[in-house]
Amino acid sequence: MRTTTTVLIVALTLLAATPLHSEEAPYQATTTADPQIAPADLELLLKPLRKDELIVETEAWLALLQAKVREISLAEIEAKQKGREISETKQDLKEQIKEIQQEAEPNAAPSATAEANPPAARVEQKIQQKLDTLDQKAEEIVEAAADVNQVATEAKEASASEKDIAEKAEAVEDAKAKLQQAAAQVEQAGMELEEKVKKIGEAELELHAKVREQLLANINRLHEEQTALTDRVRVVIAALEAKGGDVAEYRKYVDAVSGLKVDVKDISATRAIVFGWLKSPQGGLRWGKSILSFILIVVAAKILAVILSRLTRRAVAMNKKCSDLLRDFLVNLVGKAVFVIGVVVALSMLGINIGPLVAGIGAIGFIVGFALQGTLGNFAAGLMILMHRPYDVGDVVQTAGVTGSVQSMNLNTTTIKTADNQVVVVPNGSIWGNNIVNVTGSDTRRVDMTFGISYSDDIAKAQRILEDILRSHPLVLKEPAFNVKMHELADSSVNFICRPWTKTGDYWTVYWDVTRSVKERFDAEGVCIPFPQRDVHVIQAKA
Repeated sequence: MRTTTTVLIVALTLLAATPLHSEEAPYQATTTADPQIAPADLELLLKPLRKDELIVETEAWLALLQAKVREISLAEIEAKQKGREISETKQDLKEQIKEIQQEAEPNAAPSATAEANPPAARVEQKIQQKLDTLDQKAEEIVEAAADVNQVATEAKEASASEKDIAEKAEAVEDAKAKLQQAAAQVEQAGMELEEKVKKIGEAELELHAKVREQLLANINRLHEEQTALTDRVRVVIAALEAKGGDVAEYRKYVDAVSGLKVDVKDISATRAIVFGWLKSPQGGLRWGKSILSFILIVVAAKILAVILSRLTRRAVAMNKKCSDLLRDFLVNLVGKAVFVIGVVVALSMLGINIGPLVAGIGAIGFIVGFALQGTLGNFAAGLMILMHRPYDVGDVVQTAGVTGSVQSMNLNTTTIKTADNQVVVVPNGSIWGNNIVNVTGSDTRRVDMTFGISYSDDIAKAQRILEDILRSHPLVLKEPAFNVKMHELADSSVNFICRPWTKTGDYWTVYWDVTRSVKERFDAEGVCIPFPQRDVHVIQAKA
């Protein structure tokens, strides 16, 4: 019993000493350990992380991007300062040469010029001072350029920019050697004062220019690294957004620091940065490949759309019940759908996020559809016409107050050409909401005509003439048989109906031929076609 009590006391003591809620250590970013990680591998590393962990990862990657942007800004400031030094050196050189030209006497010896002209003596003194400090200044410039070269060499990822920086470093060494050579030549006797000034000034300008070129090459390298970092930051932001994170501020920052900004007033710097960007794997070469891929995909989509459209046309043609309207609709639908899908895929090659684009198109489509309800009604009517096929291309129809031949149809409208060659575009909603008479919907058609004779003429003779005319006409069908009957005792005439059958395409030919033949035969055989007449009885009222 005592042993059990002791064990219970020890257990309660340990339980009391154990905290109820163990505090986990805060999550630390892990994906930034290798900033050059492939974007595809980075996506896989981010996939299992929670939203709060992805926020930490996003902040860490943004910190790397911010540091790189700060490094680029400092490098650009240094390049601008070097540009100002070059401008000041050029201005100083011009002033010295101008001072010598104004004060020096013609045909004077170099030593006499310096002794007789105090300004020239001052220039000579400046040259000597510059020679005294030239070696030290050149060493400082070369050391600064060497630091830039060392930073580029230590980068993990080799690129074209690093080769460019190495070439620029060699150019700086060559410029330094030229400057030292110029200094040695100036110290020799027999050189004119103006020539000394030009020699030293040009060598110094060349050294400054070469150093600035190396600084600009370093800026191009930094821009390459920034682009690579930006790609990875966008991957992290997309992963955070997929899990419900608010990424608006992150995207604004990335968009604000992205891109290439140049000072167009500084032509040399602009040329160096633009050419460097064009040769950069993360810049011009990358965009060149993307644009080429975009063009190839669009062309391939166009070719594929044409091929699938032709295959669709052949497949639909095998179905005899399919109308020409439905066939054309399906062919156009397949071709346009394939091409649109190809364009969307091609846009992704340019780095455009397709998800928001598709969502935006859907939202715009909803708004436009709500605003254009009538158009949607025409669209629905077009689908109903395609399904029920009340008419086809080439049919003569009477609908919505229009009579003519159907030329074409889309989901919104039907184009009809009237007998007098007018083209009428009718909304499908108006057609589907009215009676549709397909005049040429059948292969054969009955021609309905009425002819009148006077009350004094022979009825049997008139009927025989009409039957002979119809029997002898080549376009009147034997089956179904024609019909000729006395139909009406009208006010002024005895009317016969004359109803032959013919092919639909021969309707008007038969109508016109029979009408002409009836008039000619009636005249030849003395059958009268009476004019409308009315008897008027005049009654005179008695006064």
